[in-house]
Amino acid sequence: MDANPPIQGRTAQYSHIVTEGTHYEVGRALGAHYKHNSELISFLSSPFMGASPLLPSAADRVMESFEKYCPGMNEEIKGFADETGIEPGRVVFYYSYFQPSGHCTQAAYRTSPDNGGHTCHMRNYDFGWEDEPYNQLLLSTTRVKGKPAHTGFALQLFGRYDGMNDEGLTVTTTSGRIRPEMTGEGFIFPGVVRALLDNCTTAEEAALLIRSMPVSDYRNFLISDAKGDIALVETAGTQKEVQYYPAAAGGNCNQLVLSANHYTLPSMQVHNLQVMENSRTRYEALRSALTDEVALQSPVGAMQAIAGTEYPKGVCCHHYSEGFGTLWSMVCDNSAREAHICFGSPQLNSWRTFGFNDPAGVYEYQAVLPNRPSTAGFWDQLPSAE
Repeated sequence: MDANPPIQGRTAQYSHIVTEGTHYEVGRALGAHYKHNSELISFLSSPFMGASPLLPSAADRVMESFEKYCPGMNEEIKGFADETGIEPGRVVFYYSYFQPSGHCTQAAYRTSPDNGGHTCHMRNYDFGWEDEPYNQLLLSTTRVKGKPAHTGFALQLFGRYDGMNDEGLTVTTTSGRIRPEMTGEGFIFPGVVRALLDNCTTAEEAALLIRSMPVSDYRNFLISDAKGDIALVETAGTQKEVQYYPAAAGGNCNQLVLSANHYTLPSMQVHNLQVMENSRTRYEALRSALTDEVALQSPVGAMQAIAGTEYPKGVCCHHYSEGFGTLWSMVCDNSAREAHICFGSPQLNSWRTFGFNDPAGVYEYQAVLPNRPSTAGFWDQLPSAE
């Protein structure tokens, strides 16, 4: 008998929306699809998490920042606003410029030239099963004229949790610190990820852009490209450190870069006030799984396997009612320009492959989320030992 049986499981509805055209046309298409969902429209046009409405001067400053670092986004939001009849300055996504969390694990792996020079990138997104409209469970493929097409999970429609574009650039994130006090002014992660996917084709370009952006978040950004270059960017408030791993400098060595819910780069150690035991355990499980011979021969398969192996041997978690269950897993094959995605727990749901050429429209999927209580010690807080 299973010693830890599933309880209170749910079946969740996921959507995949494909839009194309100019930024404005993409925004109109999003508005046309969602304008009759009054609950979602209310969420998308209300101040974020109880904040005060943006004053006109603040909204203007936010729009100027988006125009500088993610040109075209204002037009996309205007198209949405025109279609739904709301004021652009009220769109909640603009709060992703100001300080307004999720638990995740991510890895980028480049095999050496002797082992095929293959670059793959994975992440598990773990959070609770909050109902819509907060948790939209929405995969978005966006084809904007003049920009790389990209596929990734949407946050507040316009932002992205993660994604890959058709140039083979992948961007994923993890929380660096859980529930920090947000201070300062700058972008938080949904706006950063969208800017990188829309405007960059290589990890080097993405690293340069994120260096220049004002960021106010406690977040780890992992970036990889089709050439095999990898960048890890760790941010804590307005402080950031960028570590770049060019493929050319790696010689004939494999390169593995990992991230969980704590900081690993030297100058960021001071921000590891306390580290969850489960963060270190997931980090070490990833390291172990992706440094064996199986990973060399089949990096995509190895990443899918560890994504679906239950904690503590792997990174898959089922504690949805506690705010820590796997809502989706993603393995991006940068070389093949394919995103392998599992909606829900990979232990009970199948993997699907997505590219960039699906016809415009909306597609629906269902996934099983098997809730289980966490084991003793899962939430323990440990002093930093990095």
